[in-house]
Amino acid sequence: MVEGKILDIAHISFLDMIKVLIAQSGAANAKGVLIRNALNAANMIDEVEFDSLEEFIASIEGASNPIAQIEGRATHLGDSLFGLKFCPFAPSIANYREVFGSLPDGYSDITREFNKPSMVTTRYRIGEGAGVSPFCAVHQSLRSALGDKVKIGRKKVDIYQLGCRSGSGEKGIASRWLNEAGISRHTVEKALDDYMCCYFIGVDGKR
Repeated sequence: MVEGKILDIAHISFLDMIKVLIAQSGAANAKGVLIRNALNAANMIDEVEFDSLEEFIASIEGASNPIAQIEGRATHLGDSLFGLKFCPFAPSIANYREVFGSLPDGYSDITREFNKPSMVTTRYRIGEGAGVSPFCAVHQSLRSALGDKVKIGRKKVDIYQLGCRSGSGEKGIASRWLNEAGISRHTVEKALDDYMCCYFIGVDGKR
């Protein structure tokens, strides 16, 4: 532990609660709890509407849309593709490792469960290979559910989680969502060289 560094006990407690969930009910149930909590949080957010994609993109800088408010400022990479430079859970992971040295056993089991095809991954266009940590189950679910709260030009928004990169550099890519969004694997792999998270926003079913 770095001398003089102040750790965030909320971060440490959250990660430890996930460890307890795994021990008590298994990875599959722990994954379900994380996703349900994320979806419940999204339900508390008010709907917003933008006249155009350009207006939505402009709202990112001032964090005046619900997605930017929960994950920070993403970068528009063109053609409705977005990259997120920093994982919002990075501080939590860093704080936990300061105390315990490494993440708890069983975390990889949650990641595997999250990447399995399911009704939830299909409904929210998440996982299916795009998860690289248990926190993806929270972040991706919350972001896609918040997409349901956003309209652009009076049309609904669909968010496709295309890929993520772990802190160690491992890239997870969802072939299913690449195909549905019409984005090449090369494009996403290249984006993940510079960004931790890459996703696509479709408007009213249009790719």
